[in-house]
Amino acid sequence: MHLVKWFRKNMTKLMAIFVILIMIAFIMPTVLNQLAKPQMRAGSAMWLYSKDSKISIEDVRQATAELAVLRGLFVDRFLMGQQDLKLVLLGQVLFPETDQAAMLSDELKRLSLQGRLYLGVSKINDFFSQTRGRSELFWILLKNEARQAGCTVLPDSAADILNRLISQITNNQLDAATAVNRVCLAHNITESQALAAFADVLSVLIYARIVSDTEDVTEPQLENVFSRTMEKINVEFVQFSADDFLDKVSEPDETQISAQFEKYKNYLPGEITDDNPYGFGYKIMPRVAVDYIIVKLDDVKKLVGKPTEEEAEEYYQRNLEQFTERVFADVNDQSGEPVIRQKSYAEAANSIKEMLYTQKTGSHCTKILNKAIEQTEAGFESLDFEKTSLDEFRNKAGDYASSAEIASKEYGIKLYTGRTGLLTAEQIQSDRYIGSLLMAGQNRMPVRLVRLAFAVSQLGDEAGKLGPFEPPAPKMYVSFGPLAGRDGDIMAMVRVVETAGSMMPESVELSYQKNLPEIFESSEAENKSFILKDVVAKDCKRLEAMKIARKTAEDFLETTKKQSWESALQKLGASSGKKDAAKTEKKFAVQSWENRNRVSQMEIEMTKTKTAGLTGAGSIVKESIIYAKLINIFYQKSLDIQAAKEELPLIIDFGPQLSCYAVKNLTCGFGTIEEYESVRPELAFQQDYVISQSMAIEHFMPDNVMRRLNLRPAQTPEKSADSNDINGEN
Repeated sequence: MHLVKWFRKNMTKLMAIFVILIMIAFIMPTVLNQLAKPQMRAGSAMWLYSKDSKISIEDVRQATAELAVLRGLFVDRFLMGQQDLKLVLLGQVLFPETDQAAMLSDELKRLSLQGRLYLGVSKINDFFSQTRGRSELFWILLKNEARQAGCTVLPDSAADILNRLISQITNNQLDAATAVNRVCLAHNITESQALAAFADVLSVLIYARIVSDTEDVTEPQLENVFSRTMEKINVEFVQFSADDFLDKVSEPDETQISAQFEKYKNYLPGEITDDNPYGFGYKIMPRVAVDYIIVKLDDVKKLVGKPTEEEAEEYYQRNLEQFTERVFADVNDQSGEPVIRQKSYAEAANSIKEMLYTQKTGSHCTKILNKAIEQTEAGFESLDFEKTSLDEFRNKAGDYASSAEIASKEYGIKLYTGRTGLLTAEQIQSDRYIGSLLMAGQNRMPVRLVRLAFAVSQLGDEAGKLGPFEPPAPKMYVSFGPLAGRDGDIMAMVRVVETAGSMMPESVELSYQKNLPEIFESSEAENKSFILKDVVAKDCKRLEAMKIARKTAEDFLETTKKQSWESALQKLGASSGKKDAAKTEKKFAVQSWENRNRVSQMEIEMTKTKTAGLTGAGSIVKESIIYAKLINIFYQKSLDIQAAKEELPLIIDFGPQLSCYAVKNLTCGFGTIEEYESVRPELAFQQDYVISQSMAIEHFMPDNVMRRLNLRPAQTPEKSADSNDINGEN
């Protein structure tokens, strides 16, 4: 009895002791494990590089302090604000910031696709993925590499450059002496140490310039660039496509279909080779099936109240900086500097209300969709996402239809759910609804559903790659989103539920249902299933129609010998321009291409490199190849005409498009030697600049830095996870 009273009296103390004992039991294994390890002194080597150079904990601390000093001297802003890619990339390696990096990544990809950098998207993604690691470690390696190469900058020279740099960045509001004093006081270092750190930055840049500028542009390179730039192809033609004459061809028999299938079943669609000049192919590309829940924004708008005047004005007052414009103080005198004018609320009210209404609608859509998938993922709460098997995810995943029904009843709105068939990237991308879905990441450009769906690891080597600032690759049976329709009409949640790698079909009888969503009413007849036999049969008909197209082109040219091209086209339209079974009027007309340039094989290979890893980009490469082949044929024919080997008008057969071209005029202009000599220095500078900028990313690629310096863990009795993980977060 007395014991019970004692417990009651001392319950608070006992609970406190109990909690402490639990905490001790929880942390004791970790403590014992750490005590059992050899203690690493500040001077002990954590990593080795080059031959026997060491990096200790103290070195890392010193490097961290130096980077903080450089940031205090505005070096990060200076590097990231330059046009020279070498400076910008060094800034990203030493001072990685996610938001700034995402914008830089987008800009590099834009330059790459414009041909102003010889880099692929995957290479750019690799760089930014790797620069999320230990910047202090890369700083140690880069400055020591520069020193080993003999690149040094004297303190006096560094001081002069720093003085100009700080004045420029601060608009002469701060001088270098004041900035250095502040930094030295803040970090308890001497002025000479601060200047030494800045001198090391300059040394690293000097070495990077030496390395990236060593590849000379050759004379043949310049001549090739000049000739392709100055060669301007001008051509007038009438295209006769086999597709325009399909109604004149009978259906193929089983033997023809079987022979066509067997001949091209090992080719991918659009794969043009010497043995397959037409690009036929029946090999099935990788496919995925997805579940979807879609909501129409117009339906949600009916549930969301429009913003009030008070809400709009409150937003205006909180975000005045968004509602300014640059105007001239005197509208009659635009020679002076423009001034910033604050827009009135009345001027901005309509746009604010529309924006708030859109935000409220999107927010409510997200709420509805989250409710819809709430039940489907209730079973995932206890799972370890990294260790759980695919079968367990499949078993724990709830049903989209039943969960959507619950949300539909709660919010009084219709939700569209379903599961697609196994679809190729092209089939998904061409769909009006799921093909338009986009998901925002840290990049300025959102990511298409097709890229996300084909990034699941179950596709193995055929899986697409996502960049470091794009949404993470989804896991099968786990919902991702919300995704928004490109036209702002729908939002959706999606999950991948099945995958299939590329395969050679066993027979021509392969078929499957697409099961694509049907949301808005449409008058267009949609192809709801894929029937391989129909595809092969159509290709058989196209081959036969190609003969008719050729004969029609020949007859057309015969007519042009007796009358004008305009009259011949009218006659052609009367005989062959009638409507086909789809009620589509077939028109034949003279098309003109002016000042077209040839496309080199190197440019095609660069296109392949730039789009490598981008799901759905295969069509871009195919179109580039087809265009290159056609324009090069026109070019070769122009040379034959100049050499009197052929005469105009003439007919060109072009297999990749199953078309014949009746060519009326064809010329090709060439640059002169005098023109080449006049632009040669500029061309050399441009090519050298592009090559140099492109090589900079290879030089500063963190993996390459570690490989060049032979960075490796120090041989300690027991390697610690912290010391060996150079790709951890800063």
